[in-house]
Amino acid sequence: MGENAQVGFLLIHGFTGTHFDMEPLENFLKNRKYTILNIVLPGHETSEDDLETKKWFEWTNYAQEKLEQLKNMCDKIFVIGLSMGGAITLFLGYRNPDIDGLITLAAPFKPPDWKLYVLRVLPFIVYLYPRHPNIDCNWEDLDTKEVHKCYAKIPTRSALQLHKLLINVKRNLYKITTPILILQSKNDDTVSLKHAKQIFNNVKSKDKKMVQIEKGGHVISVDSGREQAFAVIEDWIKERIVQ
Repeated sequence: MGENAQVGFLLIHGFTGTHFDMEPLENFLKNRKYTILNIVLPGHETSEDDLETKKWFEWTNYAQEKLEQLKNMCDKIFVIGLSMGGAITLFLGYRNPDIDGLITLAAPFKPPDWKLYVLRVLPFIVYLYPRHPNIDCNWEDLDTKEVHKCYAKIPTRSALQLHKLLINVKRNLYKITTPILILQSKNDDTVSLKHAKQIFNNVKSKDKKMVQIEKGGHVISVDSGREQAFAVIEDWIKERIVQ
């Protein structure tokens, strides 16, 4: 299988998304003979009703379970997450200092929408507005946008769980000392560049790097900036797996 098979990657998609968002990166890494686990978080790729029943710690517990599985398969471990998956990547980073590297794609530093703060203060809103439209992220690759898969509506209860996850992560960023690569599209209307800068400034990793992706929007792993992102990821990984 080769030496690269002993290098494992846990890939984590975003909120209301699917593992297909990470599939281009999965294929990119598989072509280089790395070991990949591209996971599906609880409540995703099922139904909005199912997602509504899930708590934030069910997402992180599942990711931790899959991380342990990968640790039993490989000598070196990297975790790569998109958006909320990036937040879960950070969560795993401060819970598992033995991870060899963290890579975040458009990860939020805090809840990116002011309405999430209102929801936290006034939780009864979940009864008044149980669902709200899942506004599509800004896209440059319109062909990819046409086949992109995600829930049409977001359960308000689930948005509240996302808020709780992000607050937890923000409070614990200072515990992260693992090497970290932070990627952020300059054209992202969902999570702005300032989030990447705040993550960079708050983690305690001595080995940390932030790169701006010039093309595409929020879903870096499938939009038109993916080639730049993958090239940056590959170079960064190679530097850290050399014995």
